[in-house]
Amino acid sequence: MKTRQLLALTGAAMSVVILLSACGQQADDGRLKVGYVVNYMSHEWYQNICLAAEARAVELGVDIVIADANLDISAQISKAENLIAQGVDVLVLTPVDAKALGPVVAEANRRGIHVLTESNPVAGSKSYVGIDNKASGKKAGLWYGAYAREHNIQSKILIVGLPNFEDCRQRVDGFREGLAESGIDYDIVQEVDGQGLKERALKVAQDALTAHPDVNVIFGINDDSTTGGMAAYRAAGLDEESLVAIGFGLEGTVGRAALLGKTTYRAALGMFPEFVGASLVDAAVAVAGGKVLPAHYETPTRMVTLDNFDQFYRPEGDDYALRLDAVRALMP
Repeated sequence: MKTRQLLALTGAAMSVVILLSACGQQADDGRLKVGYVVNYMSHEWYQNICLAAEARAVELGVDIVIADANLDISAQISKAENLIAQGVDVLVLTPVDAKALGPVVAEANRRGIHVLTESNPVAGSKSYVGIDNKASGKKAGLWYGAYAREHNIQSKILIVGLPNFEDCRQRVDGFREGLAESGIDYDIVQEVDGQGLKERALKVAQDALTAHPDVNVIFGINDDSTTGGMAAYRAAGLDEESLVAIGFGLEGTVGRAALLGKTTYRAALGMFPEFVGASLVDAAVAVAGGKVLPAHYETPTRMVTLDNFDQFYRPEGDDYALRLDAVRALMP
C-alpha cells in the first residue's frame, strides 16, 4: 500500500515541479486553483491527506498543486510564495512554524487569495481545517479510564509526546484531562519527546523504561510514537501481556497493523486523514465561493478498537479503505 502511495505522490510531485516552473504563466481555464504546501510528505499521515485531497479535487473539478516543505520553514515560505505568484485562488498550509508564516499569509490576503491551514492555525488565515486536538486527547484519556476501571489496572503511564508542536501538546493536555475526569488512580511516571518518529520514540522510551520498569500504559501522540514505545517495551523484556498501548491517529498502515495484529495496541484515536484531505478541498471550494467559514472547520474523531474498526474501514486489496460516509455521519 505504501509503495502505491509513494508512486502516486511521486507523480503528483512531478506535476508540481512543472506547474511551479511556470511561475504564474499557466492558462486560466476558469477552474478553481488550490495550492497546498504540506510540511512533511514523507510521513504516512500527509501522504494519505494529499492522496485524498487530489481525489476530491478530481471529483469537484478543482486544480490542486501540492508542494512539500520537508520540515524546512524557508522552503515552505519559498514554495508558498511561488504558489501566490502563480495566482492560486486558495492557499493551504500545514505549518512547519506557524509564527514564521505571518508575512506569507499577509501577502496572500493582500492579493485576495484565501488561506486555509491544516494541523495548526496561523494568524490571518480564513480557517483551520482539522481535528480538535485537546478534545480528541480527552477522548483517549476517558477511554483509557473506563478500560482501566473495567480491568482493574493500577496505571503507571509513559507518555511519548512531541512538545515542539502545539497540536501535539494539546493532545497530551487533553489526555491528562480525560484521565483526571475519569476518576481512576494513576501515575504518569514520565513524559518523553519522541519527535513523532518511531526510531526516536524507541530510544527515549527505552531510557524511560530503564528508569521505570513498572510502566504498564503507553500513550503516544501518533502511531509511530506509540509503536516505538511498544518496541522499546518488547526490547526491554517486560511482560507485554500487562501493557496497554493507546495510539493517536490511525494515520495509515502502521496504526492499522498494530491494532489488527492483536498486539498490545488496544485502541487509537482515529483522526481519519482521508477525510481531512477531502475536507481541505471542500473548505477551499466553500471559501472561494464566498462562504464564511468558522475559525475552526472541525473534522471528526472517534476512539477505534477491534470492536468498531469495521464501522469505519472496509477491506480493499491487501489493505483497508476508509468509509468516508461513516466519518461524514459524525459531523455535527
